[in-house]
Parts: sequence; C-alpha cells; structure tokens
Amino acid sequence: MALLDKWIALDIGAYLARFYDFSTQKEIVLKTIIAQKGSEVLGVSDQAIAYLYKDLDTIQIQYPISHGQILHSIEPLIHEGLDKLHAFDGLLRPSVLVSVPSELSQRQRELWQQAFLNCGVRKVEFISNLEVLQEENPCFLVHSGHSYTEIHICAYDKVLVSKTIYYAGAQVDEQIQRIVYMKTGYFITKVDAAHLKKMASDAFWQQKNTLLMCYGFDSRQNLHPIQIESSIVWPAIEMVSSQISLWVKHCFDTLPASLQEYFLMHGIELSGGMADCFGPSQFISQNISCPVLCTKRGQYDMIDALKGVKSA
Repeated sequence: MALLDKWIALDIGAYLARFYDFSTQKEIVLKTIIAQKGSEVLGVSDQAIAYLYKDLDTIQIQYPISHGQILHSIEPLIHEGLDKLHAFDGLLRPSVLVSVPSELSQRQRELWQQAFLNCGVRKVEFISNLEVLQEENPCFLVHSGHSYTEIHICAYDKVLVSKTIYYAGAQVDEQIQRIVYMKTGYFITKVDAAHLKKMASDAFWQQKNTLLMCYGFDSRQNLHPIQIESSIVWPAIEMVSSQISLWVKHCFDTLPASLQEYFLMHGIELSGGMADCFGPSQFISQNISCPVLCTKRGQYDMIDALKGVKSA
C-alpha cells in the first residue's frame, strides 16, 4: 500500500455492512437497512429499525442489497459507515476495497463503483469472495451469508467447482415469517424474523426448546407481543440447511475419488452468517460424512479475511 493511500475495506452484505480502516484498524458494523420518507433519509441501521413499528403508511423501510445486487441507493449506508470511521478527516480522501460475489456482473460492479464515487471516495477496487477466501492447498469452501451461498472447490491451482445458490439466511427468515403468520395470524418484520432465527439457533446449540418473544402486526397494523417456542421455527432452518447440504453433496460427488478422500480427511470450510446458525454444518456433515470446519466469527469472516489483503 502506498504511503499516501488511505484504504477502507468493505463487506456490504444484505444483512450487515462491515467497514474496516487499515490505518487505524477500526471496524464499524451497520445493519443494511435504510428508513426514508419520500426523498428524506430518516435513519440508517439501528436508527432505521426504530421506524419499523410506526408511521407505516408514510415511511419506507428499504433493504437495499440482495444477492450482491443494488436494489435501492446504498449511498446513505456508505456515508454512515465512512463518517463513523472519520474516513474524510485530514487531507486524504479514502480509497475502498470492496468484496463482492464471485458471479457479480460487470454492470453491477459499475453501479457499486458509481455509488462509492458519489460518496467522495477516491478509488474503488473490487475483490471477489473466492479471491479473499481461497487458500494455496486444496480447499472446499462453502460461504453462506444472508441472501446467497457460494460453493467453491479449488485444487491444483484451478477452480474445479464454482456454484452460487440462493438458499441462505434470508430464506430462513422468510420461512420464519410464514410459520409465525400461520401459527399466530400476526405478521413479523424481517428484523424480527432474523432475531428469532438467532435466538432459536442459540437454543438448539444448547439442546433447549426456549420460549422466544417478538412483536407482530395484525391486519390493522396494530402491534401485539408474540411468544413462540424455538422448535416451531426449526422447519425453516431445516428446509434451507437441507437444500444447502444437498448442493454441497452434489458438488462433492463431481470430484475425483482422490479429492473426495482428501476432503473427507481435511474437511469442508463453512463461513458466513449461516456458519453461526445451527443446522447447515450438521446437515452437511451428515450427508457427506466428513468434518465441517465452522469459522469462529461467521458473519465477520469476509471482513476478517480482507484485513490481510492490504497492509497499512
């Protein structure tokens, strides 16, 4: 890294946006959610969540990223993260290193680049998830985040398998919303569904059936407290976890016997937010009969890996 460069690493996912300043080693994490009233931005991240339960007829709650693609303007989110890092303090404008899905189109990369440039960034560089996570030794990578799962198998200096499927955390949340509505008649937000997923997962790791609580809307948009056992939401986690494991098994079956034997001994690496969730690692291990190595900070794997790409 050049002496006069100021670099920020960004992993902006569909659920969390992570910012890291290489020079100060400061890290900022925001929820990828924006509240707007017309063209006015009311809040980003936790400030936006406060608007989930009021003025629903006039306030728009936006989740601006899905499958790595920009659905709505992400500039308020970028401004918030860079401001919290004090990235524009001093004379140097920051440059950003952004991790993106391996299959992201050139058109989408251009949209990402323009959004950052509009926020005053000096330069934008992209690096794919595969480039960040790939190792020198043969590796079987399953990176499962919020809106998609990437499966990569690399060996002999080649990418043998590269597959993206749209089963991940968001699909679990959607199923939890459906289950809660069917059981209670109340509609819960995506944020509440994600909260229930985490609480239920924590209970399953402890082999408990915990009573979970959140709030839901009735047909007149009135809020009501909801109590639901964690076992009730298990089918949502089970469905998505089984789909992920089936695709992993399919990719494993395409490998030559020698590589299958290698990964049976050395294991499959599971990263991303779903690595924290009870279900995917268990299903993959059961289907392939091999160890699944879950990373310690699943939701922060990508930003942790990006920290080693450039040095201050």
